[in-house]
Amino acid sequence: MGVLLASERHTAKGRIFLAIVYAVLALGGLTMVLPFLIMLASSISGPYDYNRHSPVVRALWDRNDRFMRSLATYFPRFPREIYPDAPESWGSWATVARDADGIAAFAAQHLEPAWTNLAVRADWKRHAETFRDRTLAWDIDYTTCAYDARDVAPFVKSQTTLDDLNRTWPVRYRSFFDISFTAESKIPLRHASWKPPKNDPKYAMWCAFKDHYRQRMVVDGDYISRTLPFPLITKPQTTNHEPQTTNHKPQTTDIRAALAIQFIEHGDRDFWRSAFANYRLVADYLFVRGRAFLNTLILVLLTVLAHLTVNPLAAYALSRFKMRGTEQILLFLLATMAFPAAVTAIPGFLLVRDLGLLNTFAALVLPTVASGMSIFILKGFFDALPRELYEAAAIDGASEWLVFRKITLPMTTPILAVNALNSFLAAYNSWEWAFLVCQKESHWTLAVWMYQMSQQFAGQPWCVMAGFVLVSIPTAVVFLACQKVILRGIVLPSMK
Repeated sequence: MGVLLASERHTAKGRIFLAIVYAVLALGGLTMVLPFLIMLASSISGPYDYNRHSPVVRALWDRNDRFMRSLATYFPRFPREIYPDAPESWGSWATVARDADGIAAFAAQHLEPAWTNLAVRADWKRHAETFRDRTLAWDIDYTTCAYDARDVAPFVKSQTTLDDLNRTWPVRYRSFFDISFTAESKIPLRHASWKPPKNDPKYAMWCAFKDHYRQRMVVDGDYISRTLPFPLITKPQTTNHEPQTTNHKPQTTDIRAALAIQFIEHGDRDFWRSAFANYRLVADYLFVRGRAFLNTLILVLLTVLAHLTVNPLAAYALSRFKMRGTEQILLFLLATMAFPAAVTAIPGFLLVRDLGLLNTFAALVLPTVASGMSIFILKGFFDALPRELYEAAAIDGASEWLVFRKITLPMTTPILAVNALNSFLAAYNSWEWAFLVCQKESHWTLAVWMYQMSQQFAGQPWCVMAGFVLVSIPTAVVFLACQKVILRGIVLPSMK
């Protein structure tokens, strides 16, 4: 029955009431969609624009913002030595990203001349090629690299195996994703007494990694790479490791021109590469290595199958057979819901351990098979079914199993669908219990690997956001595919 009668819908009060209801529903929908949009936008962002926490990525339509994002690729902080005329407040990229007016003025000065004037562009391109040649000729030991942590694992994996790496390096790694060049990137090149270490396999790999960026610059036809000469801007004197250069101004002009021409010719390509780099890392981390996807699929199928077998049978027995103590049994089942999962984790783990089920799918499935809430809801729905159906089946000589399979289950499909969805979500999203009873990585599910990734890449939250987007896709697909059945499961019990 509707809240308003049909005759009341056309009155002024009725229309105002409906407008308020629709506005509240739209606001509620927005509060559900907005966090997902922020997560989606964050998943294609980077250190420059992640802290905006915006539902859209401004660089998608703002050329000036894409230019600043391109600069952030090559420098961990805003390069004031290259652009001394930039606003004094610009330090970290998060600070730069908040200054929309300053970005527009900066781009008008350092990008627009070459963008609109072909003669200026040709002149800047000559300077850019000069800087590229200087970068390639520079001693790799005396270069800096604002490396992308997402590139480390694929590169090292292409150079050696994990066993050989652990045998030659002083540190043992469980996977290529544990490797970091943080210490090497902070080598004190400014100290005159520093010299490149010899016979250090990790330092040799670091130099090869830096040279990889330079060679990729050549292959892609770029003018600048993450590997840059040190010092970046040289003065007209010669030191023990600096070649003779011209003067301060042309060096600044060369690198400014390289940054501008790089963006003009390859800005769109670089933007989409960086946008989807997070997803490439997540796909490699979650789906390529190990058996995370297969383990999750097996766990979900076993859990849903077991849930739809045990709970309907238990609810049917409590509904059909008037056993003594039925109310007490239901009360006991509901009482199990009063304890949080953290309280039952320890006794559950001890029980699984004593049964010898650790690191098995049985340890993941069996403790979650019976659900007090599912049994309670199913029993209530079974009680509401017409008794005449069972009496007619008994007169026809149908067995109890046939009555359960041919009469009861088909009439409770919506409720079973809701229970199956709940069990799917519980199995798919559970990581605490899976991590507790399955210590072997070969039995880890996507949820466990996603938790590990959120810890390992805490310094790169944009990669973590990409992981959250990917692992939420199966849940969204299930909801969209089963929404009609789910709605019937929600509506029918209230109609009963």
